Amino acid sequence: MRMSLPPYCCQEIDIGNWSRCCDPDKLDRMLEMLITRSSRSLKKLRVFEIQTERTFTFVAENASSLKILRLIRCNVTDHIVEQISPMLRMISFLDVSYCTKIGAYALEIIGKNCKMLEGLRRSMHPIDNVGKPLQDDEAYAIASTMPNLKHLGMTYNLMDTNGILQILSNCLKLEVLDVRGCWGVKLDKVMVKQNFPKLKILGPSPEISLIYQSIWPGKWH
Repeated sequence: MRMSLPPYCCQEIDIGNWSRCCDPDKLDRMLEMLITRSSRSLKKLRVFEIQTERTFTFVAENASSLKILRLIRCNVTDHIVEQISPMLRMISFLDVSYCTKIGAYALEIIGKNCKMLEGLRRSMHPIDNVGKPLQDDEAYAIASTMPNLKHLGMTYNLMDTNGILQILSNCLKLEVLDVRGCWGVKLDKVMVKQNFPKLKILGPSPEISLIYQSIWPGKWH
């Protein structure tokens, strides 16, 4: 006999570890099953390696209660972001780390649609950026469309000092800025302390002893 789970059992879905090495078709079926069981009460989702536009769309269509969305190392594109962002208006935290097929345009679309966004994680792998020139387009997209950010993680990104200063000037609610591995960023720590006394900046040098949980509030874990 099959046992059906009540919707509240599927409000928080974390299949991050399982999905890392999962067959794409199997992952799609699992997500569809779990999200369907949530009956639109899904509040948190963490998943790796989504590959299909159909699955991104399915997630977004069932995101009316979604607050925390982690799409890590997924095959998401600017076009897909443009299609699904209007359905993600309630999210307060978004993680699009290691998603190499999106750029500044996608971040701008996210910022324009997700007005309740308080936390953004956009970490990259250092290998992905080897030999590439510095560029601030993603930083400018964040600065111009996400004024309510409190926590921003941009480790191993290609931005330089100008991009970070633009973020600091526009995102006045920022409490934590993680730029570890952003070697193009050179900040005057005295100036930052004077102008943004409540802001904690991590990096650009990696701080090995700093654990992830100390950066992000418990509500976003």
